[in-house]
Amino acid sequence: MDGVDSAIAAPTGPPHADDDAWPPAERAGLVRRTGRDVRFRHPLVRSAVYHAAPFDARRAAHLALAGMLRDEPDRRAWHLAAASSRPDAAVSAELERTAGRARRRGGYAAAAKALQRAAELAPRREDSARLLVEAAETAVFTGDIGWVEELAAAARARTDDASLLASAAVQTGRLAALTVRHTVVFSRLADAAERLTVSRPADALDLLATAAVVRYYSGEERQRHRVRALLRRLPDDASDAWLRTWVRAVSDPFDGRAELVSLLPRLAAEAERRPDRLITLAIMAWLLDETPCAVRAVDEAVGRWEPRGPLPEGLGGAVAWAFVEQGRWDQAREFCARTTAVGSTAGLDHAVACAASADATVLAFRGDVSAARSRAADALALIDPLESRSVSVRARRALGAAAASEGAHETAYHQLRMVFTADGAPVHYHASCPALADLAAAAVRSGHREEAAVIVERCARALADNASPRLRALIGRARGLLADAGDAEPHFRAALADPVLEHWPFERAQTLLDLAEWLRRRRRVAEARPPLTEALEIFRRLGARPWIERARAESRAAGLDVTDSAPDALTGLSPQQRQIIGLAARGLTNREIGERLFLSPRTVGSHLYRSFPKLGITARSQLRDLIEGPLRPLPTGGPRE
Repeated sequence: MDGVDSAIAAPTGPPHADDDAWPPAERAGLVRRTGRDVRFRHPLVRSAVYHAAPFDARRAAHLALAGMLRDEPDRRAWHLAAASSRPDAAVSAELERTAGRARRRGGYAAAAKALQRAAELAPRREDSARLLVEAAETAVFTGDIGWVEELAAAARARTDDASLLASAAVQTGRLAALTVRHTVVFSRLADAAERLTVSRPADALDLLATAAVVRYYSGEERQRHRVRALLRRLPDDASDAWLRTWVRAVSDPFDGRAELVSLLPRLAAEAERRPDRLITLAIMAWLLDETPCAVRAVDEAVGRWEPRGPLPEGLGGAVAWAFVEQGRWDQAREFCARTTAVGSTAGLDHAVACAASADATVLAFRGDVSAARSRAADALALIDPLESRSVSVRARRALGAAAASEGAHETAYHQLRMVFTADGAPVHYHASCPALADLAAAAVRSGHREEAAVIVERCARALADNASPRLRALIGRARGLLADAGDAEPHFRAALADPVLEHWPFERAQTLLDLAEWLRRRRRVAEARPPLTEALEIFRRLGARPWIERARAESRAAGLDVTDSAPDALTGLSPQQRQIIGLAARGLTNREIGERLFLSPRTVGSHLYRSFPKLGITARSQLRDLIEGPLRPLPTGGPRE
């Protein structure tokens, strides 16, 4: 019997518990007895005895345990399955119900295993194929692409049902998108979608939705044209509005951006009824530069999912970037750590690389230059830049930020220039344009003003009216930096005019500092002081150490009395310590924190013990007052635009 079930069986007593066979086994060190409780001393001994027993004996033991476990349906179902040597519809149904309960708890691996075994026991091939497809769909969230492909192949071997075959292709493609095989995966998905456009348009749209994700990762322009062509061939059914919006937003968020943004409130309302769509909503909002909506949806998703286990993996990269943009850097790093841990185990190199690029960016902003370069190098080592342009561009942006933070402006310009093609077009249609302002800042300090101006204006013309308020602000900042000395102010003022830009605090603070520097150099010192004060406060709150020092120096030059005391005490902690402190402040136990960050409770406790003196506190209860809740609960009603 197994270690869990032995406690159940003991009160009844194993067969022949007082038999003369037990004392020799005990003396040989194979078992130990406490009253009627008999336990094997090592799991390998238990396994050896179990597998050496004839099947009839094992079957009888499993049936006996199943009879004792009528109040524990999940364990009972597995014992019944172990006792089955041939297809059994009733046991298959029990396992399917077990999978449903595991899935509701967030136990995707357990659910997929139950569905796989249920498929093996299903008498009808059609039911077996259906269960295997469901198993593949569930196994996607484990990140184990080999397992998903195995399940999908088994489903294909059992059926010629076009719908099931399409679903199997979708599940395989969904996870394969997180590898680095983007050209191959896109072709496979697009070809399958094309074959089904007439006979099964709903399945074709499902395949196209995953192909659009691959198009985003690769940034390949020819893939965008194919996605568009396939989408036009599919009937415009109102019931498919969610997926059609997803395909458009992911494959080309600037084409018809205003219309796509107008759809977000309705999609958010639908996500209220379908919490599984919250992360999808968040990604669409983030792609459209509606980052506040994206972060609200993420917060709501975390609240909905946490009681049942971790968030489904595979989408952590977009979530991390939304947090980076909104200044919630510790949470961004938490998502990066989770994605890295799961992706590394499962061999999902693209997911790991995406997380590394986001992590590198936060490290660069905070002035940890060595670590930032290391993480960016990790990202670049995992991908082919022509296969994964999105990661390549973001890693280069992180390297540019790292160089700029230590004043190496020529190096910063070189890295950021690689975000654009030789003739100045974006290397990646979505990831490149946010680098325009930083490119301009590096250019004016390294003698590349004219070249940078050409790139900025080319991108501005291409975006035209489809530019988001955020991108318009970044273009305004870039123009202000590149303008002749007397012409810069209107551009800086325009970049700061829209109140919504407060949702991108680091970018706003950069523009405030640029404006203040320009004003002081024009001897308008009194006007420079308010933006300087605001910029310094934002940089301190974020823990952006290089920018804190630059803003302090400028403030002193403007005659402000800047206290040289250390910034926020959290900036004196390591990134991992900041994550642990933030989670502890929310009331999580050491064990819960360890599960989030893949650490032992002992390690978490050690970090807390070393952090308290640095924070000037002596008790865990003081953390909530020290930290203003990095993850505040949503107002009732969920995400709204």
